[in-house]
Amino acid sequence: MQDTARFCCGLSDSVGCKFRPSDEELLEYFLYKKVSRMALPPQYDSLIRDCDLYGVLQPWQIWDFYKDDDDDGEEEDMFFFTQLKNKSRINRKVGLGSGSWQSEDSANKVPPGELETKFGFKKRFRYENKASQEHDGAWIMHEYSLDSSLLEPRQPNDYVLCRIRRNVKAGKKIKNKR
Repeated sequence: MQDTARFCCGLSDSVGCKFRPSDEELLEYFLYKKVSRMALPPQYDSLIRDCDLYGVLQPWQIWDFYKDDDDDGEEEDMFFFTQLKNKSRINRKVGLGSGSWQSEDSANKVPPGELETKFGFKKRFRYENKASQEHDGAWIMHEYSLDSSLLEPRQPNDYVLCRIRRNVKAGKKIKNKR
């Protein structure tokens, strides 16, 4: 696994330094450690949080709860570990209303290409809630899951790492309709 110094830029007070790990880093370093019950260095607690993304809170409520108080309004991604809810299939309903995360693609292998080695998969979702015109389609989530070949036999693999961002394109469409 990689050295933590590679990711520390996001923890720095220097101007222009952001936490922007690659897909491979999210899977190989962060999610692998979480699923394997290995501790991440404490400085990452404010960068990748544990949150039930498929629970009672809507995406904008999660965003408002976790955003930095000193946020300068610049759009940034937020990262979360969350457990999948398994019924007969994975349930991605959100909140108490009619919102849900709808898949936009099939899972893509990470890293892409013909390499035999793969860390896991990345899947893109869009938040849909026809009852909320303001937020319908206004949120994007990338869900990262580990390839089972990286895990010990019978090791649970119910955690995923999610990157959430506002869908700026959807916000512009909503403003133009008004």
